[in-house]
Amino acid sequence: MLKRILVGAILIAFVGGLGWLDWHLERLGWPRLAVGPGGQAGPLRALPLTCLMLLLIAAGYLEYARMAAAVGIAVPKLVGTLGAMMVGTWPFWRQMTDTAGTELLAVMAVVVMGVFAAQVSGYRAADAIRRIGATLGGICYLGICSAVVLEIRMIFGVAALILFLVSVKFADIGAYFTGTAIGRHKIAPSLSPGKSWEGLVGGLALAAGAAVVFVAAIEPLLAPHDIAGMSLASVAAFAVVVGLFGQAADMCESALKRDAGTKDAGQAVPGFGGVLDVIDSPLLAAPVALVLLAWLR
Repeated sequence: MLKRILVGAILIAFVGGLGWLDWHLERLGWPRLAVGPGGQAGPLRALPLTCLMLLLIAAGYLEYARMAAAVGIAVPKLVGTLGAMMVGTWPFWRQMTDTAGTELLAVMAVVVMGVFAAQVSGYRAADAIRRIGATLGGICYLGICSAVVLEIRMIFGVAALILFLVSVKFADIGAYFTGTAIGRHKIAPSLSPGKSWEGLVGGLALAAGAAVVFVAAIEPLLAPHDIAGMSLASVAAFAVVVGLFGQAADMCESALKRDAGTKDAGQAVPGFGGVLDVIDSPLLAAPVALVLLAWLR
């Protein structure tokens, strides 16, 4: 448990520092696009976050590929990783275009074509349906959901992104410690034996409290396009709903691990397991957060 607390504190500090750097660079207007949408120079937003997401998507997809291999599906690693990275960071690259974003359809079509090409050239017809389906499933999981996370930052700003992460991860923290201390009634023992109803309640309570404290602390720094329009009651409600979906997302990844016969997706993060074990809850909770932010502001 001590290792988990120490590594968790380091991760929180790292993400907080990266968020500050991202916010600071946006205020400075650096780096700037030579030619942006409309032919005008403008700031290139979310560069530090995009660099981190490229690494996380790549590491997460490789862990997904290892789990797929454990159930007898050899997904193409290079094509799958590159496809997930292309789709997952599209909100960043979209800044360099001068259209309404229709290139995303072309990007996804190219990714699908690449998956089929990898199957035909490397495996012929052998296990085609399972391999192509598993590869595209991993790209959707790591790619599309990561793109939604990045879209939160692009539309609503760094503060909204950090609020989202605080809501999801403090729900994880509260659920873990509350469940460890007093958890008795299990939610879904076949999927996640450690999750309890008591832990869920404790996690959502901590998420709401942490989110309110965060927004109250940074209120003087908020820009008009950030989350300044949200009341503290709305912030607490946002945290509870997003935290709830984050807990459900964690169990969705647990289903993959149980099928692969492994406790953790990997060993990249001491005390937590793999990269997927850390980013699983934000990935599937991000679409809910995006809708709520648009509605509650």
